Amino acid sequence: MKETLFPGMLLKERREVLGFSVEAVSRKTHVLPEHIIAFESGQFDNMPGNAYVLGFLRSYCRFLDLEPEPFCDQYLICTRTQQNSARFNFMGRAFKSYSMDQSTPRWVNELINWGTVCIIIVMGWVAYTTVIKPIAESWRTRVDAGTVEVEVPVHFNEDL
Repeated sequence: MKETLFPGMLLKERREVLGFSVEAVSRKTHVLPEHIIAFESGQFDNMPGNAYVLGFLRSYCRFLDLEPEPFCDQYLICTRTQQNSARFNFMGRAFKSYSMDQSTPRWVNELINWGTVCIIIVMGWVAYTTVIKPIAESWRTRVDAGTVEVEVPVHFNEDL
């Protein structure tokens, strides 16, 4: 990431003007010193997920009496290119994140999505008609085989 994109120097200058050390800010905001240094230097390579980083950044900005939204917006702009090409880690294996091919028109992607939905519906119908319905009918005959018809008692048919 380019250090010039994120205005971390403003955060550092404001902290120094207020006379706080990184450790003092960390104790008061409960944001780790490594994260404060990362905000001030604009190096976001080893940061946790965006939800945590945005919360930390908001806490830090509020502590410095700065409006947090411009800094959060700038952080998201700075890390957007990293997120698009980022790899994600699942059970110790790194996988490249999938992104839709931007060269295809939007209607092609929507057609693929709707086609997938229709195929799932048809497969559900086939599974119901070939597996579930025959099993349900076989259980119905088993229940019918054991039933005994009972005549209605005579006193129920009499008028009072």
